[in-house]
Amino acid sequence: MGRCKLLLPWGHKTILTHLLDQWRSAGATQIAPVIDPSNQVLRNALEHAGFSSSNWIENRTPQLGMFGSLQQASRWTGWFSMVTHWVIALGDQPHIHISTLRLLLDITAKNPTRICQPTLHGRAAHPIVFPASNFRELGQSNSPTLCAYVRTCETLRLRLPVEDPGVSEDLNTPEDYARWKPQQSGQSDRLQSIATLAVG
Repeated sequence: MGRCKLLLPWGHKTILTHLLDQWRSAGATQIAPVIDPSNQVLRNALEHAGFSSSNWIENRTPQLGMFGSLQQASRWTGWFSMVTHWVIALGDQPHIHISTLRLLLDITAKNPTRICQPTLHGRAAHPIVFPASNFRELGQSNSPTLCAYVRTCETLRLRLPVEDPGVSEDLNTPEDYARWKPQQSGQSDRLQSIATLAVG
C-alpha cells in the first residue's frame, strides 16, 4: 500500500481511529494493539489517540507474522483481570458490518466455552473470539499458524455463517482500499478492530 494502512483516511477519520471508536462503542473492556516497535509513525498515532506504551503490545519479531503477534499478546501481562474473552481481529478490515460483530458477540455470550468464528460460504474468516483458556494457550502453542492452532481445537470451534463479505477480505492493495472505503458518513456503521481486542 506504500504507507501504514491504519493511518489511511476512513470517512472523516483514519482507519485506526475508526476502529478504536467502533470497538469502544461496542463495549470493549480493553483494546491492546499489537505493533512493530520500529513503526514510529504508528506509535505517534496511538499516543495521539490516547494510548501509552503500557497500553499496546510490542512484537519485536514481526518477521514471524500474525501468529507471532498473537503469541506475544497471549503472554502479555497487561490484560485486565476481569477479561473473559478475546477477539482476534485484523487492522485492515474496517469494512465489516457492525451487525456482524454484534451477532458474533451474541453467539459468544450464549456459548462462552466455544471458539466462535464467522464463516462466509463455508470459509472460516475473522474476527475470532477465544475464551480465556484458549487465548492463554496460544502463547505456548507449537502450531505454526493461527489456523493450525484452531484446527487442533476443532471440537470447540463454533462456526457462525454470515453474509458479510467483509469478514473474508482485507485491504491488501490500493484497489481493495478504493473498493471498500466509505464514500459518505452514512457508511460509518461498518467496523473491525486492530490486532487484539479484549471483551469482558
